[in-house]
Amino acid sequence: MIKIKKIIGILTIEIIALILIFYFLKSIQNLPQCWIYQTTGLLCPACGGTRCVIFLFKGNIIKSFLSHSIFFMAMVYLFIVNVVILINLKREKKVATWIYPKYWYGIIFIIILFIYTIIRNLL
Repeated sequence: MIKIKKIIGILTIEIIALILIFYFLKSIQNLPQCWIYQTTGLLCPACGGTRCVIFLFKGNIIKSFLSHSIFFMAMVYLFIVNVVILINLKREKKVATWIYPKYWYGIIFIIILFIYTIIRNLL
């Protein structure tokens, strides 16, 4: 019974968060400009992340991926992890626990993000 309450609580929080994000992003008319890009002319590691989320919420997966592919893949990974965690809350035998985030996943993500940023600025 406690596990079902946990699942319902987590799902409720996630649904409320998604609804709030959706309505917040829907109300944005003009996206703020990146001050790093404005001052230096170089794309920062996060440039395109907001557009990526907006296109994803609008259902345009291709434009979302093209806006910031690393950010897009990170969102897909976190969604998959979330689904696996929700599935494992109800099961005694856990599945796909190897996908759970580990500290070195974050280090690899940061390294890939900076390599992506360098390549994006060179091209």
